[in-house]
Amino acid sequence: MPRFLPRKFRAIVAAAAGLGLVLGFLAPAASADHPSEGGGFVGTPGNLEGRWASPKPVGNRVCPTKNFWVGDGWGADRGNRKHRGIDLAADRGTPIFAIEDGRVDRTKLQSNGALQIVLKGKSGSKFYYGHMDEVFVSGGDKVLAGQVIATMGDTGSPGSVHLHFEYWRSGGESAAVNPKKLISRICR
Repeated sequence: MPRFLPRKFRAIVAAAAGLGLVLGFLAPAASADHPSEGGGFVGTPGNLEGRWASPKPVGNRVCPTKNFWVGDGWGADRGNRKHRGIDLAADRGTPIFAIEDGRVDRTKLQSNGALQIVLKGKSGSKFYYGHMDEVFVSGGDKVLAGQVIATMGDTGSPGSVHLHFEYWRSGGESAAVNPKKLISRICR
């Protein structure tokens, strides 16, 4: 499965899933071992079980991953700059979830090789996700809180499997705020 599934193909898969068709690579959502086998990006969050099931929502938000430990936090020294987010480390392939209902602003392969997702939430805030192994959404896609949008990896940061997560509360991309309180509140 390619890292970025073309929008046209996703629409066909979504339509087939909506009709209840089971294709050779698309298993029923309840028994999914991988989001591409049950709708991580085409199904609803509540239909997935086991490792692909999202954490329980807190209000209208969901923790962006699970079974993680906190790595570098806000303000950590990065040489000529400061860390503008929080690193949530977990095993490679751990699912990464849409934190709230919204629309994917963009996905991108950065110059350092890191995969990124920028999600504009229904609240107006934006959320930056970085370093994933696989990305299951594209710019313009609507997502639901708890939907699997990617898997944990180390792109752009070899040997350091983690999710770099930023919270742009005002929606302005240069207006990152410390996400520690948000993560503490929704990731119980």
